[in-house]
Amino acid sequence: MYILMVRLKIKTDKVEEFIKASIGDGEGSVRNEPGCRRFDIIQDGTDPTKFAFCEVYNDKAGFEAHMKYPHFEKWRDSTKDMFETAPEVSFCKPVFPSGDANWDSVNTGAVEHDYFFSSLHVIHVPKYIQKDKVDAFIEAVKLDGIGSTHEEPGCLRFDVYQNIDDPTELYLYEVYVNPDAFEYHKGTPHIKEWAATVKEWYDEDRDDGSGGRVGRNVWPPDNWNWSSGEPLS
Repeated sequence: MYILMVRLKIKTDKVEEFIKASIGDGEGSVRNEPGCRRFDIIQDGTDPTKFAFCEVYNDKAGFEAHMKYPHFEKWRDSTKDMFETAPEVSFCKPVFPSGDANWDSVNTGAVEHDYFFSSLHVIHVPKYIQKDKVDAFIEAVKLDGIGSTHEEPGCLRFDVYQNIDDPTELYLYEVYVNPDAFEYHKGTPHIKEWAATVKEWYDEDRDDGSGGRVGRNVWPPDNWNWSSGEPLS
């Protein structure tokens, strides 16, 4: 998989326009591009001008093809003046899950209704790890991912992605059925063990906590396929 983790800051008076344009690009991507598996759009719960994309392609060629589709060109041209700051993009590979997982978001039988929009709780957060601790961090977070997806009914995804160009940057991409499910997650034995194990491994000079997005799913709707299943690797 070839994954884009994108963080965006939008001008206050352009938020609704940006949402509309981005949904058009996201839906066009997963419905019309054979190489696009997911195009998730997240809005931060504290600062509504902050957004994040999680885009999953079969490979780099799938992403390169994406940039030639009319829906992407329309999004690019219509949003170019909406950004407060330049988008931050990390090109990533999955480290968990890496194999036996559900990646596709499209649910062809989903009912379209406002009831199914935006009740999920999504975490899209970069973590910066000391260079000599990266491999150990990955092994530790895999165990937390397995515990989360196997033991918590409220955890739909617990994905970990690694920046291809900077292996010390890892993204946590977690999806819960609601905020209460995330609160439950924070009290589980596997998250407590993981947090205690890795607490000294962060690069504090880079990891100031300001780059993440935690909030709701703007798109796709709740009744699309958000679950990764119960991956073991």
